[in-house]
Amino acid sequence: MKYYSSLDVSLNSTAICVVNHDGTFMSESDVPSEPAAIDQWLKATGLPIERVGLEAGGLSSWLCQELLAMGWPVICIETRHAKAAMKAQQVKTDRNDARGLAHIMRTGWYKEVHVKSPDSQELRMLLNNRRCLLEKRLDIDSQIRGSLRTFGLKLGKVTPVTYEPRIRELVGDNEKFQACIFPMLEVRRVLIEQCKKLEKLVLDYVKEDQVCQLFMTIPGVGPLTALVYKTFVDRPERFQKSRNVGAALGLTPRKYASGEVDYDGHITKCGDSFVRMHLFEAAKVLLSRVGKPSELKSWGLRLAKRSSKKKACVAVARRLAVIMHAMWRDGTVFQSTQVLAELAAAA
Repeated sequence: MKYYSSLDVSLNSTAICVVNHDGTFMSESDVPSEPAAIDQWLKATGLPIERVGLEAGGLSSWLCQELLAMGWPVICIETRHAKAAMKAQQVKTDRNDARGLAHIMRTGWYKEVHVKSPDSQELRMLLNNRRCLLEKRLDIDSQIRGSLRTFGLKLGKVTPVTYEPRIRELVGDNEKFQACIFPMLEVRRVLIEQCKKLEKLVLDYVKEDQVCQLFMTIPGVGPLTALVYKTFVDRPERFQKSRNVGAALGLTPRKYASGEVDYDGHITKCGDSFVRMHLFEAAKVLLSRVGKPSELKSWGLRLAKRSSKKKACVAVARRLAVIMHAMWRDGTVFQSTQVLAELAAAA
């Protein structure tokens, strides 16, 4: 007889449930959210577990890797599928969620989520932390600008170099303004300094990484876009076809077909928004700033004339995702001819 287990993971405790292939509950309990505790409890049941499932979350990657190393057949499942399957339950508790997840594992109605390698997770942590510092600096800039505008002090057009001198000029000798604004400038200066350190780590890594250098042969693709894309794909073989990458990033249209109604909507936006944003920016650079002609740019400009610049950038971003995967899979550099773009799009 086959048995299936589920883990409803929270920060401190994990609800575990085991069912057989008929859906009969065999055992359930709460254990600490530690791989050793979960491993000990599963072994204590003495049951041959066919699958162990848990939803994607903050601790999921760590628990999956640790439990897989211990020999358990762990599967990380997509949260939207789990939510849809358990939506009918009237009482939501960790115990009931674990029971629902166990039935999902038993029936096989789930979508497995790829757990990134430790190297990709470390790189993504570097990119996310850099982005966080950048956003906090922008928040401080907006806060200072808005505070001074209240008193009629207009900042005007400034550059990163002239921003702080202009603020000090506007504040002048007003002691109350100095007490409120100067601490913000100090924090801003520290954020800029630390953000530059993280940017240097990114650039140093990209210089030595052959995959990122391969991606950067595409006009418009810079170090950040190359590294962000690499951390998302992680392993090129996990996508059987290059065109699947565009769908995984939410760059393909929605589809609604029911009865007499059949239409395509906006893009799904169901994938990694961080990667999607960078690919969109790379597409804008390719269409507006890159002077070197290429079939990909010509195709995007023709599309922009028929529809809009924004839709053209989205379409080029999707094709960039497809081409970059094909380049990584085959180890080829970008070619400006029509052949590579067509082959990659149809792969």
